Amino acid sequence: MRRLIVSLVTLAALLLPQPVFAGQPAVGVVTNFGPNLAAVCHMPEGITIDPTGNLYAASFAFQPTANICVENRSGQIVDVIRVPAGKAGIASLLGELFEPSQGLYVVDFADGAPTNGRLLRVNVQTHAVKVLATGYSAPNAIAQDRHRNLFVSDSFLGAIFKVAPDGSSNTAWIQDPRLAPQPGGSPPFGANGLAFDRNQGFLYVATTSDSKIYRIPVEKDGSAGPLQLFASGAAIDASQQTTEALHGADGIMFDTHGNLYVCANSAQHPAPGLPGEIQVLSPGGKLIARYDGVGQNDLDFPASLVFHERALYITNLSLDTAGANSKLSVMGVPYPGLPLRP
Repeated sequence: MRRLIVSLVTLAALLLPQPVFAGQPAVGVVTNFGPNLAAVCHMPEGITIDPTGNLYAASFAFQPTANICVENRSGQIVDVIRVPAGKAGIASLLGELFEPSQGLYVVDFADGAPTNGRLLRVNVQTHAVKVLATGYSAPNAIAQDRHRNLFVSDSFLGAIFKVAPDGSSNTAWIQDPRLAPQPGGSPPFGANGLAFDRNQGFLYVATTSDSKIYRIPVEKDGSAGPLQLFASGAAIDASQQTTEALHGADGIMFDTHGNLYVCANSAQHPAPGLPGEIQVLSPGGKLIARYDGVGQNDLDFPASLVFHERALYITNLSLDTAGANSKLSVMGVPYPGLPLRP
């Protein structure tokens, strides 16, 4: 494992002795989880978990049918859900969210052309797929508020849409040029990962092309307040004397202590290797930890993450290696994640 701990004080806070649970992964050690998925769920991007601990990994397939692999807590594939394409003729699945009363939500990037993106709901028992909303250009991530409204980021439109749980309404909650792809940025995606903080006072959003995290106040009437910069990779590099902070910021998620875990899908630090790290920001936006695997356990373009107890599961999109390392990874963490559902 390569890792850089920026602050010894923060390191002590993160790594205080914790109770040891049977099967708990070692804190900060990244290892592969389950089989290579290249043959069945090529280039997994989105990930979520159900109350039983089953993981759902969605394939960014660009195929007439895209698969969702279901892995149990032992890393065995116990089901494969096939999602047919819409009008674009190809399906390419990204962010996911499991809601026990509704089922599995997943977004379909399709071909990235305007209006072809879809928000879907999947019955994980019958595999029935229902289209809840359409009209997106590049739908990417999903979050849910306490009222069960869904929030969907669109990486090309620079927008976040608010969708009723049954799809009966679908409106742009916020649209801002800063949430669109920025000139010269790579990968060329704007608004990406989404996460509410503990009190749902803010919705946080990662912008991939310029390696930033913004937060959006949730007003009393549920509308979006003015966009606020929470963390900038370039500013962190300058102030903390590091490199490639938040580079390619993708999926994000909070732990119960207010630390924000970020898939920095393009970061390579300190040594060359496959692209990507998990980087951790403090509640104040300071970079406090960064993690990667080594050898066969190296992260390869990590895209999304989900907590289960004190384990963090990660998808490896394997974008630059043509899907050769399509896999899930796992590492132990000091504190559980915030619940995905209020």
